[in-house]
Amino acid sequence: MIKDRGNIKWTSLMLTEHREKLKELYERDKDIKKPLLDEQHLERLDFLLGEALRLKANIEVLYYENRRLHYYQGRINLKANDLYLDDKKLQPANIVDITIM
Repeated sequence: MIKDRGNIKWTSLMLTEHREKLKELYERDKDIKKPLLDEQHLERLDFLLGEALRLKANIEVLYYENRRLHYYQGRINLKANDLYLDDKKLQPANIVDITIM
């Protein structure tokens, strides 16, 4: 079987602009669309947020931001009708899932 070095063997023949474009294309492949949540899942998220606020429990949030999914952990709180996870301001529409820890 032939052991191929992938793009490494061609990198020296490429212009800087080509390498940057390839890197950009690889990054764009990682992009995902925002998941659509059904009504039942949204009600579950609302219930879990209420419970986390009531219990003052730590939670883990799966959050959609910049065409990627991110995990954040912390304690949820409300400040002036805005939702915060420790110091990070969250948009409720971008919350995909919540786990109470």
